[in-house]
Amino acid sequence: MVEATRHMRRDLWIPVAVLILGACSAPASGPTDPTEPAGSPASAAPTAPPPQSAAPEATAPVATGSAPHPTPFTGFKCQLPEPKLSDDPCTADGDCKPSVPCHAPACVAAAKAQPATPDTMCTRNMVCDSHDANRCGCYQGRCALIPPGM
Repeated sequence: MVEATRHMRRDLWIPVAVLILGACSAPASGPTDPTEPAGSPASAAPTAPPPQSAAPEATAPVATGSAPHPTPFTGFKCQLPEPKLSDDPCTADGDCKPSVPCHAPACVAAAKAQPATPDTMCTRNMVCDSHDANRCGCYQGRCALIPPGM
């Protein structure tokens, strides 16, 4: 009995949904101005455009100088805006390593870096201000996270 009632309820919802959707998408069939009565001659006849004046319309002056244009959106860049330096000195990129195995927020001297273990597991998210999107290297004599292209 419960199963039959469940099917019957679902069958009742279909016509109700069709009626609701039909009412929402049906075009308006009455006057668009609520002050006009339905079926009035004003609602049936098209209205003429207002008469135009003989005087020409004033236009705004056109600027002749170079106005500042907004910079167009070039997309989102997942990277550091500038290198993130550490206190660790270096002479070559090989002297530096990510500080931790997963999503390293800094680049440090290789001797200070925490190594990955066989059971190290990293999440698959991308952290834009970490080693995920930036390289670890020597920049101006210091280990640093360096944005791509630098």
